[in-house]
Amino acid sequence: MLSSTALIWTIVIAAVCWLIAIGQLRALYRSVGDSSAQRRWSVAQGKITASRLGASPTHPSGLDPAEAGAVMRYSYRVGGKDYEGDGFQIGGKMRAGGLIAKALVKKYPEGRDVDVYYDPTDPARSALDKKDSATRPTIVVFVILFTAIAGILTAHAIAGKMIMMPNGLPMFVLGLPSAALLVAAGAFVAYFNQRRDFKASASWPAIPGKIVSSDIIEDIERTRDDDGRETESTTYRPDIRFAYHVGDAYYTADTWKVGGIVGSGSPKYAQGVVARYPAGRGVKVYYNPASPDVAVLDPANRDGAALPLIFGLAFGLAGVLFMWLFTHGHWVNAATRT
Repeated sequence: MLSSTALIWTIVIAAVCWLIAIGQLRALYRSVGDSSAQRRWSVAQGKITASRLGASPTHPSGLDPAEAGAVMRYSYRVGGKDYEGDGFQIGGKMRAGGLIAKALVKKYPEGRDVDVYYDPTDPARSALDKKDSATRPTIVVFVILFTAIAGILTAHAIAGKMIMMPNGLPMFVLGLPSAALLVAAGAFVAYFNQRRDFKASASWPAIPGKIVSSDIIEDIERTRDDDGRETESTTYRPDIRFAYHVGDAYYTADTWKVGGIVGSGSPKYAQGVVARYPAGRGVKVYYNPASPDVAVLDPANRDGAALPLIFGLAFGLAGVLFMWLFTHGHWVNAATRT
């Protein structure tokens, strides 16, 4: 039986896990809603009117320069009326801090002409970019994982004791291999969805378009070792944005290839892509006739296409191995004397 202290902690941790699961579920709901908004919102031409690092959302005093946030505003015109906005992504506000804020300021310098997404029913609602749905599978994994953990701990609390497996190990140890298998499942889904998109894009119609911007994004990651020494690594990836018309509708996109955009520790790959698609160049755009806001420039490009498969295999094998060890491994029987 669980002691009174252990029971209280079990209830507390279960409650925390339920809160996290509910929070992730709400994030998933918002993500789906934002995707729906992306298909409904229109595009207008705008200009960055302010772009600098200012007081951080997490450090309002601004005393920590490393955590300075992005202070950014832009203007645009819809139906003969001028508007101002500060939204970065549909469904979000300009609340980035640290290195992300520095990257945003570099990407959107003051005075730059930009495409502004706005809600046709309320033009004052606007954003500079569409919200990335690539994180949705990760959210689903977290929802399932924390719901499972919360469910197991709740069962412990109701039973008043730790629920054990036949081999003597507590049931919650299966959370680690289960999480690995969930991540693997998400990677496999991403891989097969990507294959489907490759096949579909081969038959998409082509229309003329134009490169709006062509930049190299530097993702900087700083880490500290056990001795407190800081190391820095930089990943370079191309950011290509293009515009095109389908009928009377105007669209912009940054998906120059199907699948995720490959980053590299060397800038050569990104430099090569940017050289192929310089700003202002006319290009051939392949768009999805069923959803014209989805388009690519190079449907045959499969750089990095195997990464989700490799990722899924690695996590899947690890999950299966640990699941077997926790349920059938001889060391379990020896350690628990069963």
